[in-house]
Amino acid sequence: MRVAVIDLGTNTFNLLIVDVAEGGEYHAVFNTKVAVKIGEGAMIAGKLLTEPMLRAKKALSEYLNIITKHNCQKTLAFATSGIRSTSNGADFVSEVKAELGLEIKVIDGLEEASLIYEGVDLAIPFGEEPMLIMDIGGGSTEFIIANQTGVLWMKSYRLGISRILQMLEPQDPVLSSDLNNLDKLFSEQLSELLDNCQKHRIKTLIGSSGSFDSFIEMIWAEQGSNKLANSVVREEFNLTELNELHSKLITADFYTRKAIPGLVEMRVDTIHLASFMVQWVISNCRLERLLLSSYALKEGVLHRVMENRI
Repeated sequence: MRVAVIDLGTNTFNLLIVDVAEGGEYHAVFNTKVAVKIGEGAMIAGKLLTEPMLRAKKALSEYLNIITKHNCQKTLAFATSGIRSTSNGADFVSEVKAELGLEIKVIDGLEEASLIYEGVDLAIPFGEEPMLIMDIGGGSTEFIIANQTGVLWMKSYRLGISRILQMLEPQDPVLSSDLNNLDKLFSEQLSELLDNCQKHRIKTLIGSSGSFDSFIEMIWAEQGSNKLANSVVREEFNLTELNELHSKLITADFYTRKAIPGLVEMRVDTIHLASFMVQWVISNCRLERLLLSSYALKEGVLHRVMENRI
């Protein structure tokens, strides 16, 4: 069976098309993403704005054409924080259904975290030692602690990187006062995360796709490689290299970041803030390892399809 999965994120719309065999194995046929930024201006206004909605409908229309050309038997579309947290998100979903014939399921934060875990579980084998998954979205960030028995704790925070950008409006390049504001925000909001990391003695962080893809691609580019994150299922970061990259990002302005090899344009305005957040979590949770999972929510949906749960 050929299945299409659309992940409508706050910043990026992802499309994955796969052939699923009866035994549960699958083969990727098509994989792409578009920087729609449907949450542009919406995190503070509390409603989706006209231009971002038009961009979103255009991207979905193009995706549906691709899906038709690939003769998909099933199409599954999921919307996350950028749509669920806005007053007119349901109206947008209804308009897409009426205009394009696409049914979108809006999922809550815990369902999003659960799907992220199931996607990562396809990429990285879990053992007895619990590990922490972090997925930095535009509207929300999900944290999941899991081991081979399953999820031990998870929570979705309204701390997506675009939301933080719109909330705090930091200078570019950031000032020390901006970094203090970020530190204060995370200290106030993430105390439960710190408690659970201590409780479960977490040493390893798994970065799920998104910004973590960009971190590894910038590191690879610095080493002279043009390899992309989607060419691997998982990878381990060298924390020294990651720290050096962070020092570069957090002191750079927009145009300096834009010129960094390996950084895709859609992340230029937020990657330094995402880097600060990752470093904050590593430091405050006293983590020792960072792994990349190139699988995330859309692969979690695929996981459920393979097990006939969706």
